Amino acid sequence: MATPSRPQTNVAAQPAGPRPRILRIGVLLGGKIVEEKLIRERTAVTIGQSMKNTFSVPVEGLPLELTLFALDQGKYSLRFLNKMDGRLSDGGNVNTLDQLKARGAQNHGDYWQVPLGEASRGKLSLGDLTILFQFVTEPPRQPKPMLPASVRGTFADRFDPRLSVILGVSIICHFAIVIVALATDLETNDSLAERAYNLTFKQEAYDVNVQPPEPAKVADAGAGSAAKKEPDKAKPTPAPPKKAGGDDGGRNKKDDVAMQEEAAKYADLLTGEGTDGKSEGDMSRRRPGADLGQQIADVREGGQQVKVGGGAGRGSRGDGDPRVGTGKGPNINGPGGTESAGGGKGAEKAPSGRISVADKQALDESSLTPDIVLAKIQSAYMAGLKRCYKEYLKKDASARGKVTLSLTINATGRTVKGSAKGFAAEVDQCIGNLMSSWRFPVPKDKDGEATEAAFAITLQLVPD
Repeated sequence: MATPSRPQTNVAAQPAGPRPRILRIGVLLGGKIVEEKLIRERTAVTIGQSMKNTFSVPVEGLPLELTLFALDQGKYSLRFLNKMDGRLSDGGNVNTLDQLKARGAQNHGDYWQVPLGEASRGKLSLGDLTILFQFVTEPPRQPKPMLPASVRGTFADRFDPRLSVILGVSIICHFAIVIVALATDLETNDSLAERAYNLTFKQEAYDVNVQPPEPAKVADAGAGSAAKKEPDKAKPTPAPPKKAGGDDGGRNKKDDVAMQEEAAKYADLLTGEGTDGKSEGDMSRRRPGADLGQQIADVREGGQQVKVGGGAGRGSRGDGDPRVGTGKGPNINGPGGTESAGGGKGAEKAPSGRISVADKQALDESSLTPDIVLAKIQSAYMAGLKRCYKEYLKKDASARGKVTLSLTINATGRTVKGSAKGFAAEVDQCIGNLMSSWRFPVPKDKDGEATEAAFAITLQLVPD
């Protein structure tokens, strides 16, 4: 008797071999679970206050980042801090953390480390934070939920028919307008831009009248050897081109020629020479660099006299006649030699001094270097230092030596502690008073934060 066959059912293929065991971790705060994860991939697990950790927990006493489960050659190891409390089971025995420290845990300074097996489970506590962990068999991955095919529809169902028709008609109309515009422009052989230019700007037409120059007239030779050739008249230049239909100011061509001839006559009268080589308006004799002796001889030939400030009734004072001065000049007969015109007010010039850099030193590490401080002193504050030294040289012209500037610059670039010592007390006090108003760039530490910086700069003072 044949046995009835059973209907076959669709059974999902199971992977060969046992499933691997993975780490399951739960985090509790105040007795309430806040996060739980299955570590399917064999990676290290970190915990701390940073957002980059596997578990980010803002608990006081927890470091920024702590590798709670370290991975070495595919096997996990538990790391716990000295201030943590808890217990660990290896599947049979249960040990507290203090017992593990005394037996097999390795001390690495800030933390302890103990290896874990696949049957291990445990509990760690730090204040309100509680961590539970164990190794479990990896559960199958759940497929992503998907809508049935009847609900999803096809790709064409995602478009609205009415909107698709409107979009297609709009595209066809735009292309038709462009094609018609291009065809019309090609038929007329005239671009739209050129037609717009011709309608906007009207080209100007010029009427150029070229007039041939008149022949030069030669004067007849006179009687005797005194006759000479008269200078040629200036040739009229062609009239400038005129705009068609433009306004010429009411003048005709004859008026333009007459004006040009008059201008040539005046130019010849001022700069040309006459028949005897001289001219009343000859300006060549008055140009800069002419012979002074020849000019004096010309004045004498004309019967004129040279006067200082007179001759025409005009001058700098009175009626322009020359006068003898009544002022008293400098006294050159005194025992001291020539005196100044101001009554002997000229005093002996006080000696000046030179200031140079002997040494520079930074007492703190910051972005403000001694070179920057020294450059600011030389460019902005050196004049004040020289003034203090120069005042002291009036008392002791041979004073020389070194002065050490000790200054502290605060986080705003202001000098808060400034003193000078090593030279005369008067000079040190003068320089110290000036340092209270000095300003420098803000010093910054290696993290970019504003800080204080102290410097010691030694200057050499030498009289000239």
